[in-house]
Amino acid sequence: MTNQNLIDDERQKKIKELTSFHKELKSYKRLLDPNRQLSEAQKRYKESLREKLVRKSGALKEIIIKLTGWEYADGPLTGRFEIWGEAFNETPLSANEHALAFCLDAVNEAIGKLESDIENGIRDEQGNIIEKPQEFSSEPVKAFIAHEGETRALTILKEYLEALGIQYFIAESKASNGRSIERQVDWTQTKADFAICLATKGKAINKKTGKHYMAPNIIDELGRARQVFGNKVILLVQKGVEVHTNIREIVYETFTTTNMERALIKIVKELNNWGFIRAGKLEE
Repeated sequence: MTNQNLIDDERQKKIKELTSFHKELKSYKRLLDPNRQLSEAQKRYKESLREKLVRKSGALKEIIIKLTGWEYADGPLTGRFEIWGEAFNETPLSANEHALAFCLDAVNEAIGKLESDIENGIRDEQGNIIEKPQEFSSEPVKAFIAHEGETRALTILKEYLEALGIQYFIAESKASNGRSIERQVDWTQTKADFAICLATKGKAINKKTGKHYMAPNIIDELGRARQVFGNKVILLVQKGVEVHTNIREIVYETFTTTNMERALIKIVKELNNWGFIRAGKLEE
């Protein structure tokens, strides 16, 4: 069993304790209803339950406060008070019930945060989420490549991905089985984990700036890729190509036909950020 599994098991155990505590708090709150007539047996049970909850509060309130920050509250009659101390103080009853209501909410919130921790991460000593160690799949990472045509940049890109052990898909290089070009692009994108859009110099030139326009198919496939992959899209733009106004907010990297080093480094950095590869300095 890994350390992460042990941590998750501890959280599950704590969730069970808090769930039981929450249930007993609700029972105790019902017994405090001033309009409810209690039998002698119920009175004895209420006092026994109160003592039990005081002990549980002593054991659990620290983690509840750490997870939620719920320690003090403001009452309309009592002013600011410590909810865990006031909750089991039987006089006055109005403040007692008010404090119990805050305690119930605090316990419920703590349970929710622990459940979220198991799903999303762990907490540091200050109670802040620390990202869970990434689990790497044994399946090869797959890339979708959008490009304008066969270029030296595309050849270098494909060779680089192969060296990283990353499979790639190019829509027009796959059998279409009767699909239209648009449907073929959509179908190919569903097979990949992320997209690389390679914007190289095409035929169309902006006469005012002297720069080449991005190819229409790159703009279209980039838009589709953002819908499919979200932020897992890498845009590589050849120097001299004018970035389309609709996609200027996307972070991209430039390259030249003789130097793609920065573009290739960009790929590695993003793959590392997304958890597809491990990269970084080894500890000595």
